[in-house]
Amino acid sequence: MLQSADTFHRSRDTSVLLRSGLNLIQQALSIYSDDLTLTVANQRFRAMFGLPAHLAEPGASFSETIRFLAETGEYGEISDVGAFVEERVQKALNFEQHYIERKRASGRWVSVEGGPLRQGGWVTVYTDITDIKRQEEMLRTRSDELSGRLLDRSEELARTNRALEATISRLHETQQHLEVAEARVRLAAETTPAHIARLDLQERYTYSNQRLPLPAANGASDLVGHTAHDILGATVYQQIAPALHSAFAGNAKVVEFSSPHDGRLIRSAFTPDTNSSNAVTGAYVLSMDITASKQDTPPSPEASGTVAKFGPWMVKFELFELHPEDGSQPETLTLAEAALLRFFLTRPNRLLTRQDIFDAPDIRLESARALDVRVSRLRQKLGDDAKSPKLIRTIYGAGYIFVSDVEWQG
Repeated sequence: MLQSADTFHRSRDTSVLLRSGLNLIQQALSIYSDDLTLTVANQRFRAMFGLPAHLAEPGASFSETIRFLAETGEYGEISDVGAFVEERVQKALNFEQHYIERKRASGRWVSVEGGPLRQGGWVTVYTDITDIKRQEEMLRTRSDELSGRLLDRSEELARTNRALEATISRLHETQQHLEVAEARVRLAAETTPAHIARLDLQERYTYSNQRLPLPAANGASDLVGHTAHDILGATVYQQIAPALHSAFAGNAKVVEFSSPHDGRLIRSAFTPDTNSSNAVTGAYVLSMDITASKQDTPPSPEASGTVAKFGPWMVKFELFELHPEDGSQPETLTLAEAALLRFFLTRPNRLLTRQDIFDAPDIRLESARALDVRVSRLRQKLGDDAKSPKLIRTIYGAGYIFVSDVEWQG
């Protein structure tokens, strides 16, 4: 697609400004793309290494530039230039962070600092450190006044300081990237229609997306720094405390309670927060208003129906039989499988949380593992591939959706 005239001129002006800015810095700089072609370089890069004009222009080949430098003696005597170029190209393709100091054929010293770019390719900065090296040599010649150990230490510190400056620059850039990422995560949390929070072991909020589904008992507008007891009040705190303490002990727990303010039903999930040593340092909390879902009862034909048709199947609950539409031999359902299937069929095409299933009066489950096994067996009888399910879809971290229209008969 061709650029408009305005876009073209703006991009060209930006490129000119970028080149002008790079030409003002004291170091030589080059940026190569991930296919090892030159993207941009300043005038000092060409001047420092005496490059011909075409090797300092965008699109110049990295391997051709290395070959030119090798043949002009930049790296000293090289017996096999082709092998040397190939080795340098392979190292460049690895895009590894590096910092080296080397003496050039001209006798001058240069430091080379390179690093990969997150969008691909890498940037290299070359600094003439000849004066610094001369100062180190002057110290070396005064061996009658300074011990060799002190001189070695001085040179080591100088090298460390230069490398440290490069590291600090990289850390600053990394910090900027992390701040952007953190801002995105916070934005996602703050727009989630649920309360997301973290409590430390002293039961104080260290984070909240400010979506608490009930007013703070102490009137605080920001939960951070306040305890769960102060924010929730004595009545609610007594209801959630066992689940919170269970999370502190390393076990996830879900609790439901009624808001004392308006009677709304709220579900809160408490999950342990652990460090790299697997020690619990606090608990994450996810709370949401589930009043509407609890009040959503299935219509009476579904509750009392004995035969249901869906997809290629018909189920006869009185006989515990699952009939395929091709008329072949029916599958026999266990009492537990029939109860789970009826639960799905009376609530098709909507998200059913695992807790919804646990709370169903006809479904008795001892653990989450027992639910997984029961769903797996039901899928097998329905011929529903667990890797690519058509009827019982798993929504990871949330629950299940039974995807089908259902027709009930009395």
